[in-house]
Amino acid sequence: MGSCLKSTLIFISDIYFLFVSVLFWFLNVFRKRRIVTKPDDGLLLISATQAAEMIRRKEITSSDLLEAYIKRIEQVNGIINAVVVKDYTCARHTAAEIDAVLAKLTDDSDEYNELITAKPLLGVPFTVKDCIEVNGLACTAGLSCRKGTKAVKDAVVIERMRNSGAIILAVTNVPEVCMWWESFNSIYGRSSNPYDSRRITGGSSGGEAALISSAGSVVGIGSDIGGSIRMPSYFNGVFGLKPTPGIVPLDGHLPEPVGYRTEMLRIGPICRYAEDLTVMLKVLADNDGLSRILGNPVDLHGLRVFYMKGLKTPLVQPLSSDCENALRRVFFFCFVTV
Repeated sequence: MGSCLKSTLIFISDIYFLFVSVLFWFLNVFRKRRIVTKPDDGLLLISATQAAEMIRRKEITSSDLLEAYIKRIEQVNGIINAVVVKDYTCARHTAAEIDAVLAKLTDDSDEYNELITAKPLLGVPFTVKDCIEVNGLACTAGLSCRKGTKAVKDAVVIERMRNSGAIILAVTNVPEVCMWWESFNSIYGRSSNPYDSRRITGGSSGGEAALISSAGSVVGIGSDIGGSIRMPSYFNGVFGLKPTPGIVPLDGHLPEPVGYRTEMLRIGPICRYAEDLTVMLKVLADNDGLSRILGNPVDLHGLRVFYMKGLKTPLVQPLSSDCENALRRVFFFCFVTV
């Protein structure tokens, strides 16, 4: 009897979810789809790791790289509504200072070698979600009661990014209190997906992931308590990492984590290129022991991975064929190709 009832409920829920899918497909027919086009500036098509190396070798300037990203933000933000605070003036000043310092140094000088060792992201712009404090910039966490409230100091992760030579460029959109699976609030509105403006970017680091996916930023900082880095990353086709507990400090995050949230909340990187995850995590963690471990090769042959293709329950929508096929491709790449 119980099995029969469960099967009936699952059948009814399948019909319901099918109806919802068809309904939203129908509604989207009458909404204009806008897509962010591929960038045509070559500076936007290199990783942060490559960009930093080219700046150190004086093949490009930090100012040129910064201007490319500023121009790109102005091109795409009307579609995705991801950037909510711009810090162009300070960013330009910092980039010019970096270029001036590098121009005075010779490649064989001790000062030059110390600089490139201590600052792995020298001259590279980055962005951050609107819940991590940046001194002098508005930090609202999507709350209307905090509209216009500016941070009086940098979060620890922002300090570490600055110490690495990176340049803060902009702040990106989040849902209210960073606790929703899309990025909408009453201050800045809703962020849209760069592949289809009718669809959401995910949350709560949705503005960050959408901007990075649109080549408006190459690396950024998000936070994650229940998928807030991971979900926007796969919604927008970029790379995100929720670090191990205790690796990256949470100081300067809003809302401030208390109780069990301190065990769940993480601050971590979002990147357009996978190779930047390593350098970003090293910078954010600022841990010599971790840096040495991250440099070690990883053997995947002995790794066992458990995954689910869905839950047989009427309360959860079945896994889509697109997601299942993507899961299979990842499995094949990691355990057959590599």
